[in-house]
Amino acid sequence: MNASTEHKPEAWFWEAASEHCPHGPEPEDDTSTAWDQWSDRHCWSPQDVQICLDAPMGDHCPECSADHNGPVAWADCPQRPAASV
Repeated sequence: MNASTEHKPEAWFWEAASEHCPHGPEPEDDTSTAWDQWSDRHCWSPQDVQICLDAPMGDHCPECSADHNGPVAWADCPQRPAASV
């Protein structure tokens, strides 16, 4: 594969209930209105982490992130196309 198909920007989000998440921890009672509201703004990521849709982390390169076992910002991807001048 060429670099443009392997390395591309992808929006990433901070984990649910982290200091970046404005909602706090998941309510214990999953039959409550509070849990319904909380669950509407949180989902599972492809990395099997529960994320907060209201806490964007910015664009990251999933290919580099997998290689480094941690988030790699798109701006730090060595394979991204050069910025237009």
